[in-house]
This record gives sequence, structure tokens and C-alpha cells, in this order.
Amino acid sequence: MQRKKSRFWSFIWSLMPGAGEMYLGFMKMGLSLMLGFMGLIILVALTNIGALSVLPITMWFYSFFHANNLAALDDQTFMMMKDQYLFGMDSVSDLEQLKARMNGKTKKIAAAVLIVIGVVMLWQTVFSLLCEIFGWDNYYLSSVYYFMRDDLPRILIGIAVIWWGIVLIRGKKADFDAGERRLPGDQMDSGNFDNMN
Repeated sequence: MQRKKSRFWSFIWSLMPGAGEMYLGFMKMGLSLMLGFMGLIILVALTNIGALSVLPITMWFYSFFHANNLAALDDQTFMMMKDQYLFGMDSVSDLEQLKARMNGKTKKIAAAVLIVIGVVMLWQTVFSLLCEIFGWDNYYLSSVYYFMRDDLPRILIGIAVIWWGIVLIRGKKADFDAGERRLPGDQMDSGNFDNMN
């Protein structure tokens, strides 16, 4: 059972992801937020993909507001709060449920994301090696690099957005077509019609 603490110190500690929760006595919550935040920073540092920096920033904001919302709870609600790991990692059964929820489509999306991250990491490593060999002033090498760094991600994101839009349109069209095929008059057979009379 946790005991409420100073709102001022809760605010100060909430500036570090997970520390605010730990100060309030929610060690599992704080640990999961702190490890998640640091793991995302490591991911950004290892991959050197600037766009991924939105993930730790989002985690920071989540942790900040989470800790301050916990500190603002009334005493009765605060005492009822359970300390548990966040993101469904509280027990082995939660992990098994998470695995069960990973259907074929989700696995394919996760695999595609991992492949893209791996390719970008390999590209940056290979490009650094090529720069060491040929130098930065090589025109073709620098133009390929800037295309891969600036233009190719925009192209890939544009293609992904268009593809997702087409998938959504097809899904809506399929739902609409299925609705047209099931007209109210078609659902009643002649036996049911006779019974109504």
C-alpha cells in the first residue's frame, strides 16, 4: 500500500521518466517506464534514425503526466492503485496473452519494421566505410547518400501512406458490398413470410 507524498517533489521527480512513479511508491510502474525510455534512447542511438526520436519524447510525456496524475489522485483512489508493470509485462500469463494476440498480420508488420531498421543501420555502416575509402568529396557517393538520407524515406513513407489508404478504401468497399448483398428482404425466406401472415 502506497502513501501519498509531496506534490512538489512528485513534480520534480516526474521530470525523469519513471522516477516520479518510484517516488510515489509504484516501483514496478516506474521501472517499466524508466527501462522503456532508456531502451528507446538506445534504439535511436544505435539505429541513428532521427525520426525514431519521437518515441522517447512521447514516452517522456506519458511518464510525466502519468506521475503527476497519480500524485493528484484523492487519498482513497490512490490507496486502491495497484503497483504493476506497464505495457502488459506484469506476469508470464500477460506475456503469453501478448504472444497470442500477435496474429499473422501483426507479426508481418513487426517483421517489416525490424527489417527496415536493420537495412538503415547497415546502410549507415556501409556508407561510413565507403566515405573512409573514397572520401566525402566524391560527387556520386555524396549524391547517393543525400538521396538515401533525405528523399528515399519520403518516397517510402508516401508509398506506405498511399498503400494504407488503398487498404482502407478496399475494406470499406468490401463492407459496403457485403451490406448490399444482405438486403432486408433477402434475409426472409418464404416460410418466415408465411408465418408472419
